[in-house]
Amino acid sequence: MEVAPEYADIGDDAMHEYLLGRAVDPDHSRYLADILKYPESAWITDVKVPDEHALYGPASGLTLPIVTFLTYPSSAKRQQNSYAFPYHDARYGIFEDMLGPGEAPRFADPDERYPLIILAHGSEAHGIYDVRHAHNLASHGYIVAVINYGDDRTAYADQLNPHVSFLRPFLTKAVLDSLLASETFGAHIDTDNIGITGHSFGGYTALAIAGGPFQGNMATVSDKRIKAGVIAAPWVGGNYDGNDFFAFGPDNSDLNRVNAPMICFFGTKDEDTLASFILPAMRHLSGPTYVVELVDQPHIFEQGSWEDRDNWELLFFSAYLKNNPASLEMLKTARSMKGGNEDIQLFDYQRSPVKTGERGPVQ
Repeated sequence: MEVAPEYADIGDDAMHEYLLGRAVDPDHSRYLADILKYPESAWITDVKVPDEHALYGPASGLTLPIVTFLTYPSSAKRQQNSYAFPYHDARYGIFEDMLGPGEAPRFADPDERYPLIILAHGSEAHGIYDVRHAHNLASHGYIVAVINYGDDRTAYADQLNPHVSFLRPFLTKAVLDSLLASETFGAHIDTDNIGITGHSFGGYTALAIAGGPFQGNMATVSDKRIKAGVIAAPWVGGNYDGNDFFAFGPDNSDLNRVNAPMICFFGTKDEDTLASFILPAMRHLSGPTYVVELVDQPHIFEQGSWEDRDNWELLFFSAYLKNNPASLEMLKTARSMKGGNEDIQLFDYQRSPVKTGERGPVQ
């Protein structure tokens, strides 16, 4: 993930454009893969997009490089190779113990298979925002894949771009395929325990890859390997120009195709992804469901509420990716997390398994 010297000092604004994949003009795209010092050592998945314009719009027929960075439980010996990605260094982008070119990862237990968590960022965002999030998850025994989608490479400015809603789950599946097929990580991933976590459009991505068809279109790519999802302020539609739009069919009713366990977070002061859309959508999920209200939180949560999300997330993934019965019982009964900001589990929305460790719809 080290940036080439000629790009290291371009500044936050220019770096943001590369991280989003925002083109200078329609014929000159820009993306993170273009500015890495060692692209041959980065995890770059070249994804061939099907030539189906009705689904993928201007992305159809293209081959898109997708940059993913990975964190994982490493051996006790620290590698002492910290790298500060040159973007908002005070808040984001400190890679701890980053591998150098050609170095192979050293797992804490080379014979262990670890649960995998895919981290999907929101719209107008990128994976560098989530470096600390990924490190924290890895420190609790997970391999974490943070995908940098670069949505703006094929998006038209100031226009609706519905093709991105089909492209996101397609790209997610392609990256997952590349990881499982690789000699580097494939043998260390517990293929029966793969989860996804995302905020905003990343939450949409999680619901779509777990089985939710965009606007009821069953051509939306889904992946049965996804066993659990964390969705924070998920985009499921909204009111635009006086008209209600639902991402997953009429009233989001096609979310009944999602039977993987989900935990949802929403802010009571979120004006971008409204509770009036999120809460009814959660009723349609078929699998174990948990909903946590973040009191007085806007779309981008305050730090204390991110901490609350992190703690709930660890409990949830312990229950559903590590299959820990004690974590599951605590998840079913816990009202809030200590510390952070005010958060409340809404038990009225809870749909939980009948038996400890059971996945799937409740009877």
